[in-house]
Amino acid sequence: MRAVTVGRPAVKGKPLSRREVTELRQVLGQERQRLMAELEAMEEHTPEVEEQVGMDIGGGYDEDLADVASTTFEREKSVALESSVQHVLTQVEEALERIEEGTYGRCLRCGNFIDYARLKVLPYATLCIRCKELEEKTAR
Repeated sequence: MRAVTVGRPAVKGKPLSRREVTELRQVLGQERQRLMAELEAMEEHTPEVEEQVGMDIGGGYDEDLADVASTTFEREKSVALESSVQHVLTQVEEALERIEEGTYGRCLRCGNFIDYARLKVLPYATLCIRCKELEEKTAR
């Protein structure tokens, strides 16, 4: 006779092999380095934009309002881009932590295994396709 666990549905999907985890860890590590370099480059550029905004608004220069608006827009765009890159970096670092904890490749919502094909495309994915689709439907 087969034992049945009550109250806990069977986990679906195929767990990642050691080779797959190693490959994805390497991809995540490379992505982490790329994102950190991108953030560093943005931070080096940010003082220039802030300095320009300061000159335009309070530096005593007779700047055209369109120039001030353009500079302000560039600054806001830089801040939004930096925030987006930081968000992805956080997701990558959390995925690397899940690898170390042994929970990588499991859907955070249902507990099923996330398909390797999905993780190859988005190695920091936290949801299986089914749960991601449900989340998107709920958000609409």
